[in-house]
Amino acid sequence: MTPLPARSGEGEGVRVTMNLEEPMDAPLLADSLSNPVAGHLLVRVGEQICAVPVAAVRRVVRALTVHPLPGARPELSGLAEFGGEPLPVLDLGRLIGAPIGPHPLFPVTLVVWSRTPDGRETIGLAADEALEVVDLSAASWLPAAGFLIGEALVGDTIVRVLDPDQLGGTA
Repeated sequence: MTPLPARSGEGEGVRVTMNLEEPMDAPLLADSLSNPVAGHLLVRVGEQICAVPVAAVRRVVRALTVHPLPGARPELSGLAEFGGEPLPVLDLGRLIGAPIGPHPLFPVTLVVWSRTPDGRETIGLAADEALEVVDLSAASWLPAAGFLIGEALVGDTIVRVLDPDQLGGTA
């Protein structure tokens, strides 16, 4: 898998940028999840690869500074600031039970849209690395339940396909 383009300069850190359209309306997002073939962003989490529908991704940014919340469940890393608003950040590795991999060189936070009964909200997903965008066919998935809606084969790698709409109640 080819990593996303990254720019870096001495003392500047690393900047990974993806230009995605503004958020889609909830019915359009649901349609993108049910399309026979749809674009998915692949991310590495520990020793596993996950796929997030591109239609649900608002931004991919360098890992945000997260402030832990006392008494929170382990999968809730805490709150970060994004666009001047608080953003709950979930540890994607803990959510999926991924074995810990090597120390990430370019950790990222995916800011994704999730539908809720009241509309939609943004949620951060902490991942080790953003990899690439691929087209996945829903017909090729092995079904799963909850926010893991399936598993697909990309090359020779099993990829876990996420439904961000199922994460709204998790944060």
